[in-house]
Amino acid sequence: MHESRGQIAGARLQEAVSELLAEVARLPPELVQWKPADEVWSVMEILCHVQEFVPYWTMQTLKAVEQPDELWGRDHTDRDRLAAVASAGSRRLSDVTQGIRRLAAQSAATLSELSDQSLDVEATSKNPKVGKKPAHFIVDHMLVEHVLKHVGQVKRNVAQYQQKGESVSEFLFAPPAPAAAPIRGRAERFPIRRIFCVGRNYEAHAKEMGVAADREAPFYFTKSPEHVVLSGGTIAYPPGTSNYHYEMELVVAIGKKGFGIPEAQALEHVFGYACGLDMTRRDLQGAAKEKQRPWDIGKDVEQSAVLGAIAPASETGHIARGRIELRVNGQQKQSADVSQLIHSVAAIIAHLSQYYHLQPGDLIYTGTPEGVGAVKPGDRLEGAIEGVGTIAVQVGNAG
Repeated sequence: MHESRGQIAGARLQEAVSELLAEVARLPPELVQWKPADEVWSVMEILCHVQEFVPYWTMQTLKAVEQPDELWGRDHTDRDRLAAVASAGSRRLSDVTQGIRRLAAQSAATLSELSDQSLDVEATSKNPKVGKKPAHFIVDHMLVEHVLKHVGQVKRNVAQYQQKGESVSEFLFAPPAPAAAPIRGRAERFPIRRIFCVGRNYEAHAKEMGVAADREAPFYFTKSPEHVVLSGGTIAYPPGTSNYHYEMELVVAIGKKGFGIPEAQALEHVFGYACGLDMTRRDLQGAAKEKQRPWDIGKDVEQSAVLGAIAPASETGHIARGRIELRVNGQQKQSADVSQLIHSVAAIIAHLSQYYHLQPGDLIYTGTPEGVGAVKPGDRLEGAIEGVGTIAVQVGNAG
């Protein structure tokens, strides 16, 4: 069944909130009110802020949809925003976390009622630096990514708490938060270690690229985990290209370490499966091929590894067949079956593990079927794999 953008956004919001509350649940009580510095919020202040802004930005989304001629948003001096944080010292943690969970569920229900068309309605922000944006911008950036930003802040508070008393940090600057993907039906998230991608693993796609398929053995390229964008978000149209392509793929999430894995045992190392999009600067990839150079500039592109929620194999079984498809602006562009993979999931794991010590957190994008093509800013990509799930992303303006 096709999920609307509002439903996807609501699910992402609840996943982000679950991640935040899971982090908080692991904290010692003394850390909840502890402040790394006077100008830095405590965990409780962060939670009170989240409890206030989830309903606020949900209502601002509705305002943008229903009153597009009105300005939306606020600045950091907003009275309600400041009052929520100021009250943190007198609040009970259980009351705040329960309130956040309840408000996130209400927000998700509200967002799920919005049509795809309504989320494209544009309205102007009170912040001149933001300007005129579609309603889904508020959902993506002011709700979902806003919660995830504060997950990172909670983690930084924990790290500084653990290091308190030390005069010098071991890092020159704060390291980035690890990339992670939601797991369907769970509060935990899947930490992403490495991303391997299989090239030309469908016969028809190899033909449309004008080359022969490699049946003897799979070959690989990689993407940086920091380039992951979760389903439901927006990706910037990248610089240096005029031919940016989508490639819909089955993604394998490794959950057990192994090296030199026999093919017969390979699936034991799979935690789950997801939908993925390998976004590609096709013109730069083609130029690199002609000069027999690596593909990195065409493949390892910022925001080019779009990823859906991971479905545990314990629930789905191992995916050997099922429809894989992609639509652009509602028009079907790719349609094939996972059974058409030249190299199966088990064969890929067995081969790749001859060269790498596979670890939990590794992802393998297994290749794309025929029908790849170019996108432009404003395009909406929606894909699905039978038995696995769905994926959706909006192509934004050049970043």
